[in-house]
Amino acid sequence: MLTNRISQSALIMVGSIALILAASPGRGQGPDVPARPAAVAGTLEFENDAIAVLRIRMAPHERTAMHDIPSARLVIWLTDTHLKDTGPDGTVTEYTRPAGSIDWITPRRHMGENLSDRELDFLAVIPKARAASGSHGH
Repeated sequence: MLTNRISQSALIMVGSIALILAASPGRGQGPDVPARPAAVAGTLEFENDAIAVLRIRMAPHERTAMHDIPSARLVIWLTDTHLKDTGPDGTVTEYTRPAGSIDWITPRRHMGENLSDRELDFLAVIPKARAASGSHGH
């Protein structure tokens, strides 16, 4: 029951954020659903002119290849998370987040590792640049 409430809360939060982003002027760098290693490609859950929402899952103890996050995004952790993040210079950051937590992730190159014995599941809400003309009222 708690997991269902958290998932419902996360989806309501994503919907609210989508509405806010759709109503605000675009400041992104363009559509950002780049080709990435299969381990972190995710599933496109929602997309419009303002945002793309990717669901990304990692198996227990799964590691991703080094990859780029080319633009900032909002991450909503759908499961409790214990993650190791390694930068290209070898800097390692280990962190935990409870399900329902939100982080703003800035562009960077990194690789990740799910340190948990459980699947890791999160949504990445990626803002897009809006068309310079014709984007108001359509």
